[in-house]
Amino acid sequence: MPRPPSDRIFLTVSNVALAVVLVMTLALGCLSAGFAPASRAAFLFYGCLAVYAALGYPINGWFLDQGSRWLQAVYFLLQLGLFAFMVAWGLPRDAIWLLTMPVVSQAAIFLPWSAVAGVTAAYLALFCVWPCAQAWPWDGRLRSALSLLSAYVFVVGMTYVAEFARQARARAERLAGELEKANAQLRLATAQAEDLAAANERNRLARDIHDGLGHYLTVIAVQLQAARALLPGQAARAIEVIATAEQTSRTALDDVRRSIGTLRAEPARPPLCTAIGNLVQESGLPVQFRIEGLARALPEMLEQALFRSTQEGLTNVRKHAPGAGTEVVVDFRQAGRVCLEIVDRGAGTPPEATGGFGLTGLRERLTEVGGTLAAGPRPGGGFVLHVEVPA
Repeated sequence: MPRPPSDRIFLTVSNVALAVVLVMTLALGCLSAGFAPASRAAFLFYGCLAVYAALGYPINGWFLDQGSRWLQAVYFLLQLGLFAFMVAWGLPRDAIWLLTMPVVSQAAIFLPWSAVAGVTAAYLALFCVWPCAQAWPWDGRLRSALSLLSAYVFVVGMTYVAEFARQARARAERLAGELEKANAQLRLATAQAEDLAAANERNRLARDIHDGLGHYLTVIAVQLQAARALLPGQAARAIEVIATAEQTSRTALDDVRRSIGTLRAEPARPPLCTAIGNLVQESGLPVQFRIEGLARALPEMLEQALFRSTQEGLTNVRKHAPGAGTEVVVDFRQAGRVCLEIVDRGAGTPPEATGGFGLTGLRERLTEVGGTLAAGPRPGGGFVLHVEVPA
């Protein structure tokens, strides 16, 4: 898994700083008094620098990945042991003190406060207290200890500032990643909602086409069949029936235009009872239309559902019981409910008529507005369609 940008920057800066420290230590060691580049002490110095580099370079990334406390303790003990070896062998003191700075910085990043203080105190003791056998006045040791302590305080402080910035950037990167994931999920949910809305709209249009246009086409088909039957012996009557079919086709076209108009602007609609009355008159069936209770205005979706229910009921009557007496009743007497009932006294509707697309679409339409649909044969013969909507 690739590292986040904040960690990559941290590793780059740490490795560059370590390289600078190694170069400066080597340069100061070579320039110190009495240093012989080809002597045994010089090669020991070079070897210690190589071991230091081998320990220091991979450790930053390893700590970021592992973070094991006891392994970190082993690393810092190895660094302290290496420094103690260099002090004991009398390697250039003016140079080796620089090697302690990256280790103290690493301790500030990966160890708690108490451990940082312990590493710092250990380095001060090794550098300023341990070489008692050397002719080094204690006032000189004290000045060196104060100077080194000031350097450690500065390094630790700057390290904490840099680490705080790194962690803040890491948090920002993590939050940006989470935000991007959330945006992707939101875009997916939006696309799914749009697909669902499109599917619902297609279903609504399909119901409108079936309930509206299908009704009128059924009426036209019946009228044209009647005209064909009348044409040989009653031409004048056949012409009247054809004229009625023509008027019905215009009504169907107007209904299609109204349906399309709902996609553009809100059309003006007649009151529900007026619309159902017109529908009954246009059907050409022996239908009695009755209103019970005081008619009241309903929300558009409820009126549309009741109107389409009447269309579907009359279409089924025309298909399965065209000559039977039919009654359409709109009942406003119940508070909070409006009922529509279409009853015919024919021979009964075939069972397959109750499971067609028309009634299925009608149930879906009524479910969307909280209504119910009951359809089936009457005990005394015929068929009944009963619709209730909350209003």
